[in-house]
Amino acid sequence: MKNKVFSALVASILLLPVQATGLTCGGPGTQQTPGAYTTPGGEKFSACFDRKAKNVVLQLPDGRVVTLPAAVSASGARYSNGEETFWEHQGTGRYFIGDKLVLEGRPGAAPAYGSGVTARVLAKTTVTGNGQRIVYPTDGQAEVTAMLVEIAPGAETGWHRHSIPVYAYVLAGELTVELEDGKKLPFKAGDAIIEVVNAFHNGRNVGKEQVRLAVFYLGVKGTPNVIKKESP
Repeated sequence: MKNKVFSALVASILLLPVQATGLTCGGPGTQQTPGAYTTPGGEKFSACFDRKAKNVVLQLPDGRVVTLPAAVSASGARYSNGEETFWEHQGTGRYFIGDKLVLEGRPGAAPAYGSGVTARVLAKTTVTGNGQRIVYPTDGQAEVTAMLVEIAPGAETGWHRHSIPVYAYVLAGELTVELEDGKKLPFKAGDAIIEVVNAFHNGRNVGKEQVRLAVFYLGVKGTPNVIKKESP
């Protein structure tokens, strides 16, 4: 059974045209996802990620438009023509010319709800920690699980994978997530984790204090959120 809530969310993201800093992205029949970034100095630039064309179109603060093809990346979404490079990881967009970082921007801060309440974007991305495109489940009854996970110093989660999107916030401690190919993704208190999907990984507490994680599973009723595996 199709999940109408997730289907509506996906449609609103992928099918509606979005105007971001002058760059139109999305619309019926496209496979485009927009991104908008603001540098610490207040400059704005935007991106249109096209999964069908396997490229990104950037509009820089000076109005120049650059199209870059997808490139191999260990983490995040990376696009390069050999001279210019755009890399998005954990919501931060970085534009390079050669090895020189020219622009670095984060998504704009969310507006305050009211007096005395503020909101801050921790992460905003279209890909998981290892560069996979984020896809919401569309079959079965949606089931969201929120958990507090605690890992003692020196302990580890054990090798496991998720078949559904999982997001976490590091409340305390230092965590290293190791992938099967040997890559290691470090996280510390205050970081948001966009977990890898359908890829076995192991989380280790590499610090001296307990790791505390608030973890959110966007799952399907009757489907396990965590699938264990013996150590590779």
